[in-house]
Amino acid sequence: MRYVVGFLVVVAGLFALVTLGKRTGSDTAGSTSASTVSQDERDRVQRFWATYRRATQRRIAGDVQAAADAYIDALRLNPTHHDALYYLGNMEFELGNSAAAEEAWLTLVQLDPTSARAHSQLGTLHFCIGDDQPLQPDRATAEFERAAAINREETGPLLSLGEIALVSGKLDSAGAYFDAVIGSNFTSVHAHFYQGYLAWASGSANEAAELLRAAAHHARPAAPSADTPGEGDTRGGLQPMVRETARCGALRAPADALGAPDVDADPDASAVYGAFDTLLRDVRTRLP
Repeated sequence: MRYVVGFLVVVAGLFALVTLGKRTGSDTAGSTSASTVSQDERDRVQRFWATYRRATQRRIAGDVQAAADAYIDALRLNPTHHDALYYLGNMEFELGNSAAAEEAWLTLVQLDPTSARAHSQLGTLHFCIGDDQPLQPDRATAEFERAAAINREETGPLLSLGEIALVSGKLDSAGAYFDAVIGSNFTSVHAHFYQGYLAWASGSANEAAELLRAAAHHARPAAPSADTPGEGDTRGGLQPMVRETARCGALRAPADALGAPDVDADPDASAVYGAFDTLLRDVRTRLP
């Protein structure tokens, strides 16, 4: 009987050793596989950031096509990177590829519905004054309203909503939006300019001239502020977080021109707003 028990003990011991060996081998293989995956992932991340930095450098240098190509390459390595999607949309839009730009921004808002800048750019795409594509005020309004609700400190969407109301002939609503912009950003050149137009259109020549002078004053370059700007800060002449694409700036061009060195500090309101009224009437013909 002792031999039987001893034999069973030996068998049990051998079984335990075999089992332990299998587990050890399995764990070692798993560890090697995990190590390989980890290295591959590190290589991918390094390639992504190198490509993304190259895209950023080309964008800053103004090489739009090269920047777009590099952002596409970066997104192949990381398809959900928010900044890469946003800037790819910007580059595609500047190149005239509206469908590709919309795809990039829509992908971004699907990943992050709270991306105010993507909603703003979609709004700009749907109400691009100066481009040949049809104006879609309803779609643009929805996008700008989302952007304004997400980021209440940014006045850009409010200004754009005012412009849509102005072009659509909803002058009271336009004035309310421009008032809101000036309330948050008292140096807004465009809001003062548009308010001056509304005053001119209503027959208030003196008020129109005063508002136009204010727009011209704010359009002139100011001394750099000692304060450090925060992201999205549009006060004190700082650049807005989301810059309007040059392709869609026809309505803002007359106000922008006030900052030119050869422009009188007291421009002729009747001449300026008469020309702007002609531009506005032309834009209205593109409404659906």
